[in-house]
Amino acid sequence: MPIPVLRRLPIRLRLALWYVLCLLLAIAAIGGFLLTTLENDLQWEVDEALRLRAAHIERELAGAMEGQRDLPGAAGQLLEPAPWEELAAPGIYVQILSEEAAVLASSANLAGGQLPATAEMVVGALAGRESYASVPVGQERVRLLARPVVAGERVVGVALVGESLHPLRVTLRRTQQLLIVAAGIVAAAALAGGWWLTARTLGPISALTRVARRIAATGEFVQRVAPPPAQDELGELAATFNDMLARLERTFRGQREFLADASHELRGPLMVIRGNLDLLKLDLPEAERQACAREATEEVERMARLVADLLFLAEVDAQAMVEHRPVAVDAVVREVWQRAKARDAGSHEVVLAENDPATVRGDRDRLGQMLWNLVENALRYTPAGGKVAIALRNHGQIAELTVADTGIGIAPEHRPRIFERFYRGDPARPRGEGSTGLGLAIVKQVAEAHGGQVRVRSEPGEGSVFTVALPAEQAPGG
Repeated sequence: MPIPVLRRLPIRLRLALWYVLCLLLAIAAIGGFLLTTLENDLQWEVDEALRLRAAHIERELAGAMEGQRDLPGAAGQLLEPAPWEELAAPGIYVQILSEEAAVLASSANLAGGQLPATAEMVVGALAGRESYASVPVGQERVRLLARPVVAGERVVGVALVGESLHPLRVTLRRTQQLLIVAAGIVAAAALAGGWWLTARTLGPISALTRVARRIAATGEFVQRVAPPPAQDELGELAATFNDMLARLERTFRGQREFLADASHELRGPLMVIRGNLDLLKLDLPEAERQACAREATEEVERMARLVADLLFLAEVDAQAMVEHRPVAVDAVVREVWQRAKARDAGSHEVVLAENDPATVRGDRDRLGQMLWNLVENALRYTPAGGKVAIALRNHGQIAELTVADTGIGIAPEHRPRIFERFYRGDPARPRGEGSTGLGLAIVKQVAEAHGGQVRVRSEPGEGSVFTVALPAEQAPGG
């Protein structure tokens, strides 16, 4: 099967076919090894039988020559009582040659024929060497041994002993057929077993595919994949897929809520701006016209801040937009403290309670925005004459930023959700001028983007304490 066609098959069928192919190759290799070994062993047994038979003939001839003094007479004497039946069973061929390579005696099954010994075999035997060869005889092949006949210390002739290789070939052919039949049975069983095993193994992947298709069709991420019973790689894949679906569900739900809240937040300023523009079309006194224009300008500025905060959150959500460079946080704290004092114009007591030298890896601008949002939030919800304290404490591996105020505080039921975007805990709680509802959400996002976390401690009427813990870099030798 060509590779491009194979690639278009289902993966479970491809795996089963590859499994069967590898198994057949293994069987072929093992079968080839077994056949070769069997053939070598059987041929060795044939050669050993030929050698023993030739040695027996040589001894018989040597005994017969004691009275005859010559090889032809000994061969004739040997033929008289037993025309080679004892020495030549069916499939066994024997022939005695003289020193001149003339045939002196032959076994009856040769029927007057001659064994096709090569000249090299005969010459080698007359020179005192024995040799083996596989030669054709009619429709068969015969294993032939040429052995010298020694009388005293002189080679007087050659004994040729051959044995048909037909039984060996039959044994090898039957063994080969059995291997082929066994390979076919094993291949069929392997294909069925491989199909069942791959179907069982790839079941979780099929479930993943079905869930993904349903999600693509419905757009709903509430579906999950049933975890497989085995805690293996596929089980880990299913768990990871479910975690991804859970995160996507939270993300899309958060986006829908975020878009709904953002549209709601933008609708208010747009309605105010539109109302003031309609009023400006009327013939109003100059003071009222200026008041309408001022209110519309304030709403435009609020919308601009809202859009800027939304873009800031989007950039922080994309981690690649957050730089990771050494930042001297104490310098950032001092700048925010001075900015707050200048912006507040003495309405509150803004103090720098503590400012330990500390360095973190992060984005200076975003860290400054995070701290400013905390300070601005404290100033917004602290009555005039109240106190806002900023502190930076270096605890070695942790740099801890704290903004404490003496403001109105936060009710316990609202504290868990104050870092959500556009969350309004208490409708009666003043929103404050310029608030977009994203300040604390930005604080949380920036802190987490820098590997830190933010926590709050607050009671109604007793103020609030916001703390941001960030991983700090230790000074050399510290």
